[in-house]
Amino acid sequence: MKVFLKKSSIFILAFFMLFSFCNMSFVGQTVYAANADITSPEVGKNYYGFQLASVKEEQKSKSTVMMFTHVKTGAKLMYIKNDDTQRVFDITFRTPVTDNTGVNHIIEHSVLDGSKNYAVKSPFKEILKGSLGSFINAMTSTDYTTFPVASTNEQDLKNLIGVYLDAVFYPKLTTDPNIFKQEGWRYELPAKDSALSVNGVVYNEMKGNYSNPQWLLRNAITQSLFPDTSSKWDSGGNPDVIPTLTREQLISTYKKNYTPSNSYIYLYGKLDIGEYLKFIDSNYLSKFDKVNVDTSIKTQKPLSNIPVKVVSYPIPKDGDAKKKTYLSLNFVTGSIEDKETNVALSFLDYLLMGTDNAPLKKALTDAGIAENVSCSFSMQGAQPIFSISAINSDEASKEVFEKTIFNTLDSISKNGFDKDFIKSAMASYDISNRSENLVTPMLGGNGLILSQTALSTWIYDKDPTMYFETDSVMKKIKETDQNKYFQNLINKCLLSNNYHSLVVLKPEAGLESKNTENTAKKLASYKSQIGETGVNSLLKGTEDFNVWQKTEDSKEALETLPKLSLKDVKPEMPNLSYGVQNQSGMKVLKHNADLNGLSIISFYFDTTKVPQDKLQYLSLLCSLLGNVDTKEHDYKGLSNEMLQYTGGNITFVPSAMANSKNSDNYNPKVTAAILVPQESISKSFDMISEIINSSKFDDKQRIKQIIGQNKSALQMLLTSGAGSTAIMRMNAYMNESGRYNEAITGLSYYKFLQDLDNNFDAKWDSISKNLKDTCNLAFNRDNLVVSYSGSEDDSKVFSKEIDRISPKINSEVLPHQRYTFAQPNKNAAFSSTAKVQTVIQGGDLKKAGYTYNGKMMVLQNVLNMGYLWNKVRTTGGAYGVQSAFSSDGRVILASMRDPNLKETLDAFKGTVDYLKNFKATDSEMTNYIIGAVKEYVNLKSNGPLMESSLCDSMYLTNSSVNDLLEYEKQALTTTPEDIRSYGDMLDKVLKQNMYFVEGSKEAIDQNESLFNEVIDIGK
Repeated sequence: MKVFLKKSSIFILAFFMLFSFCNMSFVGQTVYAANADITSPEVGKNYYGFQLASVKEEQKSKSTVMMFTHVKTGAKLMYIKNDDTQRVFDITFRTPVTDNTGVNHIIEHSVLDGSKNYAVKSPFKEILKGSLGSFINAMTSTDYTTFPVASTNEQDLKNLIGVYLDAVFYPKLTTDPNIFKQEGWRYELPAKDSALSVNGVVYNEMKGNYSNPQWLLRNAITQSLFPDTSSKWDSGGNPDVIPTLTREQLISTYKKNYTPSNSYIYLYGKLDIGEYLKFIDSNYLSKFDKVNVDTSIKTQKPLSNIPVKVVSYPIPKDGDAKKKTYLSLNFVTGSIEDKETNVALSFLDYLLMGTDNAPLKKALTDAGIAENVSCSFSMQGAQPIFSISAINSDEASKEVFEKTIFNTLDSISKNGFDKDFIKSAMASYDISNRSENLVTPMLGGNGLILSQTALSTWIYDKDPTMYFETDSVMKKIKETDQNKYFQNLINKCLLSNNYHSLVVLKPEAGLESKNTENTAKKLASYKSQIGETGVNSLLKGTEDFNVWQKTEDSKEALETLPKLSLKDVKPEMPNLSYGVQNQSGMKVLKHNADLNGLSIISFYFDTTKVPQDKLQYLSLLCSLLGNVDTKEHDYKGLSNEMLQYTGGNITFVPSAMANSKNSDNYNPKVTAAILVPQESISKSFDMISEIINSSKFDDKQRIKQIIGQNKSALQMLLTSGAGSTAIMRMNAYMNESGRYNEAITGLSYYKFLQDLDNNFDAKWDSISKNLKDTCNLAFNRDNLVVSYSGSEDDSKVFSKEIDRISPKINSEVLPHQRYTFAQPNKNAAFSSTAKVQTVIQGGDLKKAGYTYNGKMMVLQNVLNMGYLWNKVRTTGGAYGVQSAFSSDGRVILASMRDPNLKETLDAFKGTVDYLKNFKATDSEMTNYIIGAVKEYVNLKSNGPLMESSLCDSMYLTNSSVNDLLEYEKQALTTTPEDIRSYGDMLDKVLKQNMYFVEGSKEAIDQNESLFNEVIDIGK
């Protein structure tokens, strides 16, 4: 459960991810007036206890928006009616924050731990186990807590709605004190002479967040700008403050906020809305009365002084603090309800910093203030924030940073933007707008995006449909003098705006060790103060809690949960067909798809001509292409062309395309991908040809800047606490493709960039030459695969362009290289200033004498939702757990934001006995199967861009639709005997003794004997 959800643009990063009610049915018992027919909705009429307040047509989403008010309680309900079968339900409560205890975040977790009608310990886990839902989650923001679910199966959606409504209105958290201890915090004292410690799921989640400088920077920004409002608090909770929260405070906050009168209910998609209104009213809302709840959100008055907030973040004791400071200049620009200004500022963000040649980004980069700079415009609150940040800078640069920003903005306000740049940026917006809904359904679809968009204003009592469309604002801007418009905007919102702050987040060596020592001293002091009686109470409390955690749900309790049957599983494969042909010396793939007038064209260049000692230059090269001068354009002009004709959507990405069944067999590729309108297909081919054939690598300053940017971005990823270093090293140990990918994207590549950056002047001649040589070798027609996805008519244009570009691509016969990477050490640890760990153990099915089978999808669900959830998450306190069985033979068990290390490795060993003794009723087994195959069931709703990508992937990795169908068929026939048989298999896999840990230096040092190698990645 993430602390907030942000609407993203086109390509969306992702989340991890029952047919009859036992205690109630999806039919209400209340007798309603005869006017409850909603086939022709009438404003003012009462429908199943809800009065229809308004009806509005939304052209962009091709929807009808109906706004209702529940008469008895005042609950607000929005229904977005359309033909989308990716249906969404969400219930939200306005929950302004009053301190840093994380009370709303803990409530969010706790309400999902059992309720009146579903008296199991974790209905959330049980529904995850057996739901077809594409999104089942909950999130806490500064001003609200929201509980969204999405499913393409309507019965599944009904089941999810029932469980969620019961959870928020009748949770067990008010009667069972163990829920607060599990999800929030608790003291742990396993033995009288043990050190006292604190544990809890939210507590450990936030320890992970507070290891991340980006999180600390965000908190510092809001604290500096909103000292008198709820926005100054961290809704997730500060781990130093969470243990001050009492259960009484939790219950009081819950009772105040979680009432229908303070709720915002959302339904989306192809539904019989009357049926849903009837169920919600008769089973839940009708049981409550309207109450006056003061959850109003106060706004901050402009500050009389401009604050400069200086905050420290931890780096290792022996870490180098040079060039590790974050600087951020932040403006409060107005109100969330000022639609035109906010849409314009979102676009101004792009104009100022969206590309490397954008004027403010270029000015800051040329000033040498930092390795990387960024800009963001956040509307996640009542008062939007425009932030300009420098990453990997020094505190002494703050005056130059601020001066450069204001001087550049002043120059733009007087002289305007480059006209070609504005024209290109506007064209880019149009392309982005056309692609907006092409990749979303995987995470709840357009319905989930509209839900979160609505909340950005609805929660502040403003029109929830305000930002459903922004084209009208952009149309107005296009019809004005665009330069003058943005000059005025800069003057109003930035230059003449004294409501701003400067934040300095600086490194402090050894800070984490100091904090850890202080926490240990406080706990030791508390233990000594409470005396023998208090210690005995803690011992008993720890023992009693452990007994409660280990107590299994009764069969009677489990039977109260709604369930699907295997008959409800109706997989529909999307259009994954593609044609393959030879054309002009290339292999050409074609996939017909409706992409709203756009086409996706991908060139997959075989890069096996690049020698092993130049592979890291290949990765660097890909970040330079399109960002350096060519013989025809300087990089500024090239960037404008890319924006105008492709929306800037030309990317070059190196990777090892591994065989889906054998990762030692892989095809090194550079993928050049373009998202392009039909009218620009020809131009996009010209740009690809220009970039790969005539890019210049002689601009010393420019290349140094990009190396610094790459190093900074990779450093943030590797030290973010996401476990990426451990995961990449695990894959590198296990197979050849993993070693290739680690060399070009992982810690090895970071060290390569670090060396180039530190010794740039001495190595410049070599850098320039290696880039030229690598470019000449990488882009060759030999083994080139080109794919096209789009309309059949546009494919004719594509075919002509293939013939035209073919002679322009190097066809020289070059030798293919063989790569031999040293296998890295296994049992390695990667230490940082993180407060928690990522713990990973794995192995190879093939080396254990087994091959992948679709039944292992069910095995994965059994471990994730059974043993690992109970043992490592619930008992151990880890925020996340995961097992993965891949068709190429890889097996991984993992924990995330885990307070433990050795204990988790020991718990992984326990999976063997758990599987050997596995028991499940027919109903439980059905749940495990359904939860396992939902990825296949939801494939059809993943959107046309995802379908296109999947087509290419299947061709390049030697997989097929038949493989997917066979795996699903195998999964659907899984039995408890099958699961038990995998105990021996997992035993052999784990005996390969292969594990990797990333996280707290203190925890790693305490377990140093477990590791063959310890690497400090926090320096």
